[in-house]
Amino acid sequence: MSPCRFVFAFAMIAVPDSAQDALPEVKIEVFSDFQCPYCKQFAPAVREIESKGVDGVKTKVEFKNFPLSFHPFAQLAAQAAAAAGEQGKFWEMHDLLFAHQSALGREDLLKYAETLKLDGEKFKRDLDSDRIKQLVAADKAEGDSKKVQGTPTFFINGKEFSGTKSFDELQLLVKADAGRRIALTEITDTLMSKGPASAPVTVEFFADLESPISRSANYVLEELMAKYPAAVRLQFRNYPLSFHPQSVLAHDAALTAAREGHFWEMANYVLDHQESVREQDLIAYAGRLGMDQAKFAETVQKRRYTPRVDADLAEGAQRGVRGSPVIFVNGKRIDGVPSLQELTGYVDAALKLKSEEGKGK
Repeated sequence: MSPCRFVFAFAMIAVPDSAQDALPEVKIEVFSDFQCPYCKQFAPAVREIESKGVDGVKTKVEFKNFPLSFHPFAQLAAQAAAAAGEQGKFWEMHDLLFAHQSALGREDLLKYAETLKLDGEKFKRDLDSDRIKQLVAADKAEGDSKKVQGTPTFFINGKEFSGTKSFDELQLLVKADAGRRIALTEITDTLMSKGPASAPVTVEFFADLESPISRSANYVLEELMAKYPAAVRLQFRNYPLSFHPQSVLAHDAALTAAREGHFWEMANYVLDHQESVREQDLIAYAGRLGMDQAKFAETVQKRRYTPRVDADLAEGAQRGVRGSPVIFVNGKRIDGVPSLQELTGYVDAALKLKSEEGKGK
């Protein structure tokens, strides 16, 4: 079944406690056509989120009209919804239009306005006004700029989806995006780095904590940091490999420890105990670091920070990383395990270049 096209907009806050303002917002943009049968199937899910929200997530939903040229009544229906919105009854009109999708002529629209007890004269004026037409046209132009090809098409914080979804499916997508944003907000690069933030040389380390090769590379990097304590900042990038069964657990544990400032201790513990890393051992070690073991275990078991790992994997893929370890020294790439001498050469070259650039200014 080929989809049509559709849009809408609304805001619903579903976080009851005072901490809700600290949560990242999930913005949902839906491009829709009131005469599109697939949009009609999707509309109940949108309405349920509009009325109930999503538990624990701050959401903002925007409905944007995207009338398709081959639907003869779609444009006028979009104008009717916008005109009803002028009197605070957008969603009520939205429901009527989808409920009576086979009756979207002008007289039908006037009857719906009467059913909703709208000011009839104002509704008629707004229905055909240039301002309302321009509002619909602006939605359509926005969809075109985003290369919307059919309805329903919707975006969750900019990520595109198409086709109909049930409420449960849509809710899962919203929660997944919220979880990703929370993970990225809570686990910053700073929590996974060491060395001065102002260091002229940044060494990025794409590593798998369960990989013996990454362990060897880490030993060399520790020597490098000891040699250049003020000139180098080491930035860790998560790059677990799928054939290492405990790698997801290992990286989640390190990121959970990072939240309390213990990333490197946990990462080094895992690297040094790769042959026997178990969840209970990680929990016990978290306790030795002074962390709340129960809270640590719950966070790891829920994989709260897996989205941070996924973000690093995506960045690595964009930069051509296909395995680990991979090291970048101010952007210069080294695959595998370098010797300290090789790394030193890269750092010295980067420092020389920085010095020459400084003199040229």
